Amino acid sequence: GEEGGGRGVREETLGAHDGDDEDSSSDNLKRRYPLELPLTEGTPEHTVLLASEDTFRNMIDSSSSSSGMCPSWTEKKTCQQLLQNALDTLLVMDGLLLRGTPLSDPDQEFYDAVGGTPAVQSKHDHLKRCMQTQVEEGKLTPSERQKLLKQVSERIDHLNDELQAALSQSREKKAHVLKLQLEKAKTRQSAMEAHPARSPLELYPLKYQSKIQLLRKKLQPLKKLEQSAKGRLLTVKETRELSAMDEIEEEIREWERKSRGWFEGEEEFETRVELARAKFASSSSSSNKGGKSSGNGG
Repeated sequence: GEEGGGRGVREETLGAHDGDDEDSSSDNLKRRYPLELPLTEGTPEHTVLLASEDTFRNMIDSSSSSSGMCPSWTEKKTCQQLLQNALDTLLVMDGLLLRGTPLSDPDQEFYDAVGGTPAVQSKHDHLKRCMQTQVEEGKLTPSERQKLLKQVSERIDHLNDELQAALSQSREKKAHVLKLQLEKAKTRQSAMEAHPARSPLELYPLKYQSKIQLLRKKLQPLKKLEQSAKGRLLTVKETRELSAMDEIEEEIREWERKSRGWFEGEEEFETRVELARAKFASSSSSSNKGGKSSGNGG
């Protein structure tokens, strides 16, 4: 569902392995694939692999917004690894079929459901292009930019070493190829250096930020009441009002949890949540000061 961010888990599965399957005796008792099977319906992995190519492209292309499937470069990288594991799994299955070894019924069901190698390869290639565009447009967080700049710098050093070795051995064809690769790496490096890193929250606001903001505003007068009530007995009305605080705070935490990206790591998610909290606290503090100033001026 939308609110669950694709993280719901249901019991129906695809590609389950049965250790007692008669077919499995031709290889290992239980086949192991690069992709962990069975897939569980309702998970991001299941959704990505079973979506049609057009649906997948739409999900990725809408990722420029915070409601997209995997808006950040890091999330796209994780999704790309999933697709690569699926490709490697299909390669193993293709090898079995070419040798005349039939797949188990669940494995054949998985193979058919994902559309075979061409469909998954198409998704992988589209995602790779989107990641390249994201780098070129400078839509990178500080940690992403630092990581990618380090990688490209190391690649440039490696290519320079290989180029010098090729030139010293008079291997002109290889040197020509290396020069082209070096030029491409330097262009990539320049493109990244041309754009400053951007705040994760600026690039990808929390999906349910508007709901969270409304609840935080609802919480503010209750917190003020709680502070003012210290050291005195509460009226019945005040007690009733303050009893709603825990419920509102839990609702805020729930909307924060639902704002987590499909392939977003714990650390990246916590960073966005903390930035959102700090931003609200800062804007709230500014508006309070402004209100007091205008009040005194009137």
